[in-house]
Amino acid sequence: MPCLRYAAPATLVALLLFGGQVCAQSAHPEPGASFGDDYAPRPAFPEQTRAHGPAAPSSIKVEVLASGLHHPWSLAFLPNHHILIAERPGDLRVLDPNGRLSPPVTGLPAIKAIGTKGMQDIVLDPRFAQNRMVYLAYFAPNPAKPTADSEEVLESWLKLPAKQREASKIGFESVGRGRLSEDETRLEDFKVILSKPQMGARRLVFARDGTLLITADTPGAGDLPTGGEPQKLNNLYGKVLRINADGSIPRDNPFRSRRGVQPEIYAYGFRDPEGATLDPSTGALWTSENGPRGGDELNLVRPGRNYGFPAISYGLDYQGRLLGTGKLQARGMEQPVYFWTPSMATSGLLIYDGNLFPQWRGDIFLGALAAKRLIRLHLVGGKVREEEHLLIDRGKRLRDVRQGPEGALYVLTDEDPGELLRISPAS
Repeated sequence: MPCLRYAAPATLVALLLFGGQVCAQSAHPEPGASFGDDYAPRPAFPEQTRAHGPAAPSSIKVEVLASGLHHPWSLAFLPNHHILIAERPGDLRVLDPNGRLSPPVTGLPAIKAIGTKGMQDIVLDPRFAQNRMVYLAYFAPNPAKPTADSEEVLESWLKLPAKQREASKIGFESVGRGRLSEDETRLEDFKVILSKPQMGARRLVFARDGTLLITADTPGAGDLPTGGEPQKLNNLYGKVLRINADGSIPRDNPFRSRRGVQPEIYAYGFRDPEGATLDPSTGALWTSENGPRGGDELNLVRPGRNYGFPAISYGLDYQGRLLGTGKLQARGMEQPVYFWTPSMATSGLLIYDGNLFPQWRGDIFLGALAAKRLIRLHLVGGKVREEEHLLIDRGKRLRDVRQGPEGALYVLTDEDPGELLRISPAS
């Protein structure tokens, strides 16, 4: 059966149910696309944006492993082939190999689900087989200011002046850990290891040395006016953070000995890094970042470096104005490896090193929320030479992408009901 590149939804369902073959689509959005703006800034080097698509689209098989999820945010593969899934409203669920979804795991901390905040990332301890520790990034309620989890409360709070918002926060970004019970029904001895008033928290990644890397967004990551917090080292907004597994500060953190600087900071100058992963070949950290209107970025993160936001940016603010100084480059500030205009709203991030798709080894995959697709980037010599868009026909916001133990791709749709998809070769 030939692969279908532009299948209607009903045709796609039939193909999936009866073992059909679906081809990836390689169309690249142009300025003025329905989900973006027509701002197209000049790149710093030719391969920094708008790479061409592949000569032939990839041929893939897509299966729905779980449905009925509530805005799933993240997943982790347990050693027994079960999958731990985090849902934004504040639940952890376990999916077994037969497709059965467990009731919510108990023992979690109090989680405030409001707007796009709630339960966010999960990651297993590198020694999970021995200690069964699970780490969570989540939004905790402010016990001194209890509020309803409603859009009206959020909108009222967002309309406050910046200083008043900070003084009356409705919740706190937090990172904590607990032990998953042997029967996978509860988290035991949960402990908060990092929570500060001026902090974002998006993704969690364990580095090769056992330290925990945390991507932190800014107060302006929504529709708020852009502030200068990511360029200031006295707060944890718009940073990549690095702590030990117990929450203590590593001795070799780049700013640990500087007075007036938050010692958790590993790198700074980010807006909303919603994706993070380690390069399996080098151990380096990569992040994907949402710009406001355009300027989504892919960054290779090095310790102590400044990634520019909002002093330099390839995007505009929500009022359509240039950000910061209006410059695209500045001395002492890092350039993204790649950027997108119009905005894709990039999310989960993965560098593939599996065996099911040998032609994809070393390729980067990103979920896209606004653009509703999975993006594959092929790099040569550290530069993006090819960009392919997959899952366009499904029309779903994609929140996370992970590589399974067998080499398949696992993708979460940020919907209610949401799905867990498995991508494998078509033949």
